[in-house]
Amino acid sequence: MALNVALRPSPPGYAGYARARPAVTTPAAPYKVTPAAKPQPKTPMPVFVGSLEDWLRPEAKSYQALHFPRSPSWPNYQMEIDRSLADFGPESQLETKIEREPGKELGFKQAAEELLHSVRLPKDLIATVKTDADLLGKTVAAVCSWSKTFLLKLELMGEYTCPRWHRDNYCGRGIITYNLSGTQYLPEEYVDVWELEHCGNNDCIVKDPSKVCQINVGDMFFMKGMGYPTGVKGLVHKSPPVQYHPDGFAMNRLVLKVDVPLQ
Repeated sequence: MALNVALRPSPPGYAGYARARPAVTTPAAPYKVTPAAKPQPKTPMPVFVGSLEDWLRPEAKSYQALHFPRSPSWPNYQMEIDRSLADFGPESQLETKIEREPGKELGFKQAAEELLHSVRLPKDLIATVKTDADLLGKTVAAVCSWSKTFLLKLELMGEYTCPRWHRDNYCGRGIITYNLSGTQYLPEEYVDVWELEHCGNNDCIVKDPSKVCQINVGDMFFMKGMGYPTGVKGLVHKSPPVQYHPDGFAMNRLVLKVDVPLQ
């Protein structure tokens, strides 16, 4: 007996069960390994502050400059310093060379006496400069024990100074300013190095003007130049702004320097 089976109509578009198809997968992008960041060079520490004896400590080698703060024991001899301008010659500078010789003491004080022989300055100021030349000179010579030559300089710096931020190209310089204002320097992290090295003006070189530092009158200061043979070097610095008398003439700064030339 035949069965009468009613067939249910298929939904429109239905074509029956199809064979299972493999799943289509999109290949994953290859795993990218992010390279480790390159270690950034440490920013040089700018200034080590301590006594002259402290300048010889091992940790002082990690700084671009050495600073011994002092309070000036002399009055403001601005008038007397300005009047002595003619005694410093056409370049406003007196200079002598000191050579290191085995078994002999470095004669910084004697060299200062010779430089000051014809300079008309107050006696107490002259005595201070002589003593400072001996102290600073011998300390710089100890810090730079490898150097055979030192230049002792006494300068009047008025209209013509070093107004642009720069690094010195010699080995080093010890410096003391006796009136007005001292050297300005800038910690490395606030220096636009590209501008510094490509003749940028001062405003472009300084990232943050509030970070500009200044050495006081009477302080002893030693800056390592680019020729310093080991460790950190090249402090960025410049002369302070020129100051003027009411009549428009520049005030002169009396500056003692102990330079360490390239060897």
